[in-house]
Amino acid sequence: MKCIIIDDNELALKATEQCVSKAEQLNLVGTFEDAFKALTFLSTNTVDLIFLDIEMPELNGIDFIKALRQPHPYIILTTSHTEHALEAYDYNVTDYLVKPISFPRFLNAIAKVEDMYEKQNIHHSDQDTIFIKKGNLIVRVNKKDILWIEGLGDYVTLNTEKEKFVVHSTMHAIEQKFSTNEFIRVHRSFIIRIDKINNIEDNCISYFDKFIPIGKTYRETVYKRLNLL
Repeated sequence: MKCIIIDDNELALKATEQCVSKAEQLNLVGTFEDAFKALTFLSTNTVDLIFLDIEMPELNGIDFIKALRQPHPYIILTTSHTEHALEAYDYNVTDYLVKPISFPRFLNAIAKVEDMYEKQNIHHSDQDTIFIKKGNLIVRVNKKDILWIEGLGDYVTLNTEKEKFVVHSTMHAIEQKFSTNEFIRVHRSFIIRIDKINNIEDNCISYFDKFIPIGKTYRETVYKRLNLL
């Protein structure tokens, strides 16, 4: 997995870099003491994982996550204050490491990311179809038949008009498998088809017989995608 490290403290950055160098599954492609330079790098480069410090001047870790394009890479926070790390779970981070980082705890966090990265309950067939494992069967499903996707803890449901498929996955992993031209993530627990939106009132989407909230971290992206006049 390609990764980068962002930390304004040089010693802390070097300590994280040392941990990364011991993990064979990681390929470090950049280190940054300046979060703005990291954003510039990510605008033209793709990575799988970001080690991100929370307490940084000018652009802290939370604001950095908000500035990332969706869907963003897996994120492991590095922090001296656990209360900030817990808050960041609202922004779809995978794990957090408390400084000074212990290598066994580091490996535990990497294993969590690797499990998400490698676990494939949904497989691409082409741009229009996917294969979903259902018991002992692998079922072919047309993407156009999927109406909404909902996250439920460690599982995700893909809902069609006639059937609901439940897979063991994360919303982050699922989000990367669906075209951003047709689907949009509007909440940490919901991905929906743009062409099926009826109306929006008070940041709540009327969608078939459901009302789906727009999460605060997704509002700006949602309204930009809707070409709001």
